[in-house]
Amino acid sequence: MKKFLKIAGSVVLGIMVLLVLLPILFKGKIESVVKKQINENVNAQVNYNKFSLSLLKDFPNISMGMDGLSVVGKAPFEKDTLLYLGNFSTEVGLMGALSGELAVKSVLLSDLRLNAIVLPDSMANWDITISTEEETEVENESESSEFKIVLESFIIDNANITYVDHSMNVASTINGFNMDLSGDMSEVQTNLMLDAGIEHLLVNYDGINYINGASLKLDAGIGVDLEKMIFSFLDNELMVNGLTLQLDGTVAVKDEAYGLDLAMGTTKTDFKSLLALVPEEFLKDFDGLQTKGSMHLKAAVKGDYIDEEHLPAFNLDLAVENGAIQYPDLPESIEEINIQLLVENKGGSADNTLTNLEKFHFKVAENPFDASFSVIKPVSNPTFKGKAIGRIDLHSLANAIPLDSFDIMGLIETDFVIDGNYALIENEKYEDFNASGKLMLKDFYYQSTDLPQGILIKNSKMTVNPRSIKLESFDCIIGKSDFKLSGMVNNYLAYLLKDGTLKGSLSHHSALINTNEFLAMASTEEGTVEGETPIEVVEVPKNLDFVFNSKVDRLVYDKLNIYQAKGKVTMKNGVVKLNGLNMNLLDGAMTMNGQYNTASMSKPYVDFNIEGSNLDLNVAAHSFSMVDSLLPLAKNTEGKVSPKFSYYSVLAKNAKPVMSTINGGGWLRSKSVEVSNSKIQNTLASTLKNDSYKSMKAEDLNINFILDKGNVIVKPFKTKVGGKVVEVQGTQGIDQSINYKITMPVSRKEVAKMAGSFGFSIPTSGDDLIVDVLVKGTVQEPQLSFGLDKARKQVEKDLKKEGEKLLNNFLKGF
Repeated sequence: MKKFLKIAGSVVLGIMVLLVLLPILFKGKIESVVKKQINENVNAQVNYNKFSLSLLKDFPNISMGMDGLSVVGKAPFEKDTLLYLGNFSTEVGLMGALSGELAVKSVLLSDLRLNAIVLPDSMANWDITISTEEETEVENESESSEFKIVLESFIIDNANITYVDHSMNVASTINGFNMDLSGDMSEVQTNLMLDAGIEHLLVNYDGINYINGASLKLDAGIGVDLEKMIFSFLDNELMVNGLTLQLDGTVAVKDEAYGLDLAMGTTKTDFKSLLALVPEEFLKDFDGLQTKGSMHLKAAVKGDYIDEEHLPAFNLDLAVENGAIQYPDLPESIEEINIQLLVENKGGSADNTLTNLEKFHFKVAENPFDASFSVIKPVSNPTFKGKAIGRIDLHSLANAIPLDSFDIMGLIETDFVIDGNYALIENEKYEDFNASGKLMLKDFYYQSTDLPQGILIKNSKMTVNPRSIKLESFDCIIGKSDFKLSGMVNNYLAYLLKDGTLKGSLSHHSALINTNEFLAMASTEEGTVEGETPIEVVEVPKNLDFVFNSKVDRLVYDKLNIYQAKGKVTMKNGVVKLNGLNMNLLDGAMTMNGQYNTASMSKPYVDFNIEGSNLDLNVAAHSFSMVDSLLPLAKNTEGKVSPKFSYYSVLAKNAKPVMSTINGGGWLRSKSVEVSNSKIQNTLASTLKNDSYKSMKAEDLNINFILDKGNVIVKPFKTKVGGKVVEVQGTQGIDQSINYKITMPVSRKEVAKMAGSFGFSIPTSGDDLIVDVLVKGTVQEPQLSFGLDKARKQVEKDLKKEGEKLLNNFLKGF
């Protein structure tokens, strides 16, 4: 017996040792096989932190796992992680593995992040499989497969999925997706239990959030027929933001289609259950909300789905009768809510879809509002019929619905009808299209965290016909800025319905526009210094064609005040053009013509011609960074200048000019400017030991310059400084390097102080000598040197004359 126990103990111990050693011995081989399969089948960078293999953890099954799996695509997706999986684990039957048959029993995916991207050219980042032209050998059906799924559990824990399709302008995110699918998945016919949920669902199309923060939960029994590939909904409950729905029917997977036979309906008929569909941020304090009224929601789909041109029949029927909403802490309520909506398609093309909002009615504070709208042939020729009539007191509405994030008030009155189709608009048969009515706003006010200045529309009135919208009045205040507009807007139906071009001609007048307030509305970029306002290039919509005849009494931009600005502004094809824009600024006047061009956002640019009269150069340098960069002496200058120049530059993303693209040129004239305490002057005064050079007044300035790839080339010009003629020429580089030559008369006494260092001496009496002052280095650190060749030649010439004079006088004595 003792011997038997020893043998048994040895066997058990041996088995335990094998269970520990086998995974260690075969882990490397299995891991190399996994890596090989991955590298042979995907065109991407695949990495993982840890690969595990155990026989003890889930004995008698083999437990395999992988942590920190990441998949990153190659160009052009090399910076985007397609997939990250925190943990993957699976159980494989040991007996089957030993006999050569791999039986997968459970799969767990934990902390999954999936980032799916489609580029404008329809290239997708998940297309990473390596294609091969080799024909795949078809296995003999009689041969047994080496891989068998006998799944009993498939779990996804905490998945976050993002889908962005730039080709369709669609973006969606799924946060907090969890799924637990259990049952015997090895049988051809079986029943499975599905428990799945999404904490936060967002769907955005063309910039509009159609689903914003919805939560979903599905508990369902699913009947599976793998032979016929038919899936049936058994007992189930679908909850969408708290609205409980029942699903019935089947989904069949066919060779080239999905066979659908589904019906959905609400299990509750009270109006409050429908309000559960509204995201929480738009419907506060849902639990305390008092409601009345009834509703029903039914939907069905039946037939084969192949593609957008081969749809199954479907319908949606929504109705609300005598609904009402009352918040416990608010004085007003929304009464008489009645809605009747039907969407249906008998099958085939999406163009067969009918949408009919037969009734939409509510009343707030004895102010009723009614609307109806229907659309048929939405693809080939959208045909509309609708109306909206009523009065909405926004102050009363704010007293009926809690608006924590913004304030709103004012009165809206509308009486509008529409009846026609897009073909009539396209063929300009406006007389056959009925679109008429009016819209009026009075004392409309809106303020939010995104618009802290608030917007007040004192009054606005517009009348509508099929051709145009006549803006009879628009009186608006945003912060400290005011806007008055009137005019016509044309082609609005084509703009709204088929992305046509919106055209218009408007007259505009403002007493004050403070652009600093509008720039402050931009969100602060990470790393922006407090007090600085980030600016970006603003794209001008290409489907706007407007002419503005504008007048602004005062415009504030940064530290600059502009007065009596008026002129013609056109906006077309992504370009804003200024035509004869006149303004008073910098204590002078300016005329500007040119364009701000965003037709190509890869290369936006400005191209202006500017002419000014009696502008204060010092104020300009303190108001425009560009002036300070191009003319660094401007901040040390007092005086008026009259410039005329052309300017072109490409704009960087932050709306600043790309210095290497600056081109143009012109001239700068002035009767008198005084420059004081510049670094060049201070160095000159120190070298010549004469403080009078720290302040120099130039008269009769006539400077011609060229802008070439950001470099300033100053052509030679002469001016009077202290009654003496001075000549200046040189260049300033894009890197702020400077290379100027100033040819100027200097007293002999001052030159004598420098002459010794050049190896010669001069007499200190006599006329001024011509000296070249060479200014190099940078704008911030100028370096001065002196060229005395002209002075030396002049001294030698004077000495020669003096010698000749003395010789002549000596000879006259004989």
